[in-house]
Parts: sequence; C-alpha cells; structure tokens
Amino acid sequence: MLVRASTSASTSRVLALARAYSQASAATGATDAATAASTPRPRTLGYVVARSEQGNLPVYTEYRNGRSNRLTIVRKVTGDVGALRNDIAQYLADGHIDPLKAPPKVYVRPTSGHVEIKGHWAEEIKEWLAMRGF
Repeated sequence: MLVRASTSASTSRVLALARAYSQASAATGATDAATAASTPRPRTLGYVVARSEQGNLPVYTEYRNGRSNRLTIVRKVTGDVGALRNDIAQYLADGHIDPLKAPPKVYVRPTSGHVEIKGHWAEEIKEWLAMRGF
C-alpha cells in the first residue's frame, strides 16, 4: 500500500507540474524546442535556393573560352528567380569598390532558370546566401 501511495503521489506531482508548465507556455506563447526546430521559418523573399544532397549551396564557377571567361552560376532556385537576380545585383553593387569599373552583370538564363554572374564570385555569393539563411 505504501508503495502505491508514493507512486500515486509522485505521479500526481508530475502531472501538476506538467499542467503548470503547459499553462505557462501557452500564456507566454512559448513553443517547444523540438516543434520550433522542425517547422521552417517562413521566407518573405519569394525564392528559395535548395542545398545539394551533401548540404552544399549550389553555387558553381564555370570557365568558358579557354578559361578566359569566368561565370558564377546559382542553380536550384525555386520561386521568383528575378527577385534573386535583383538581390544579388544589389549586393554586388553595394560592395563594389572600384568607381571606374561597372559592377558585374547578373542575369537569368530563361531556359534553365539559373542565375549567372559575370566573373568569379562563388565564395562571396555562398557567404551571402548562408547569411540570408539558405
């Protein structure tokens, strides 16, 4: 009898604590850490850049014309590709230092939907995308 009474008392104590916790979290609007981690935060950018299966960002450097012409390519873009192009162009124009040179050209390939940037900008674009949460 004594064991059952103590088990029942500890169970009721745990239930009372659980109720108090759930009421407190409901009152403050707090969520469980597991729930917060599993739900993706909404993006207001209008586009998403999906990572590869290995977890890398799909930003590549392509060499053309005997390696004299370099292009940086962003692949796996879903959503508004034009908005991504505008954001990248704005980022590169803001960070552009040389007043005598124009900032690099950024355009979208209409057949593939890839964003292409003239020049070798792969590391800068990867850092920028990671900073934006991709």
